[in-house]
Amino acid sequence: MKFSLLLGTYGSRLKELDYLFDSLDRQSYKNFELIVGSQTNFDSIEELLSKHKFEYKHVHADGIGCANSRNATMDLASGDVYTFTDDDCWYKDDSLEIVKKYFDEYNPDIGIFQHYDPIKEKSTINYPKEKILGLSKLQTLKQATLDMWFNSSSIDPHTHKFDERFVIGTKYNSGEENIYIMDAYNEGKRKMYYFPEIVAYHPYKEVNYIDKKSMLGKGPLFKRLFGSFMGFFMFIAFGFKKKKEIKENNNGEFWGIFKDSLKEQLKFKL
Repeated sequence: MKFSLLLGTYGSRLKELDYLFDSLDRQSYKNFELIVGSQTNFDSIEELLSKHKFEYKHVHADGIGCANSRNATMDLASGDVYTFTDDDCWYKDDSLEIVKKYFDEYNPDIGIFQHYDPIKEKSTINYPKEKILGLSKLQTLKQATLDMWFNSSSIDPHTHKFDERFVIGTKYNSGEENIYIMDAYNEGKRKMYYFPEIVAYHPYKEVNYIDKKSMLGKGPLFKRLFGSFMGFFMFIAFGFKKKKEIKENNNGEFWGIFKDSLKEQLKFKL
């Protein structure tokens, strides 16, 4: 089994990248490649990569957002299993061995694991304690890209790409990972299995996805995920469920933000 680790990066976190690369050098399982799509600092990142012992490919990634740079890596993937790594994460020495063990035993379309901040001793996700052999459609929305490992024979990285309209740095600044896994689910790739094993380390970060700009993208995101009809009503339900939080994060404003999000949803083309 060969792994492809796909890394899209803006290129500014050179220290963190070197730390990630060190963790890859230490992997007990050696049959893997790292494919890096860099938007800036190409030469500096190439210099870092050349110091390390693992197989790698490095491409220029033009455009804006991590979805763009991730897509730039996917055509070059040759592994049986692939994942999307982050430029500020790192791995346990036996991470690939752990993932291989579960893929050998269960052969999932997507294997979902855990990440953890060993400094702050917590994770951004409240993970279930028991394994789940088959996520529901709504459970797919609660996953992080860093935790997901994809079976190339089920979800081909050469054809199954990120929607570049939904990503930080663009008009709609979140949702690309939800769309990626939901598209797979809708294509019938239902063997999405969760395993309660820490595989990656990642700094804990407080994230606010209901500020005004993020809410503007929520209407189009629900339409993209669930279609025009269901997406409309699910977004309305989401808005009212989160009404208190939206007001707290936007100086008491709700109705203006909610109406603008609905208008944006109606304008959005699938």
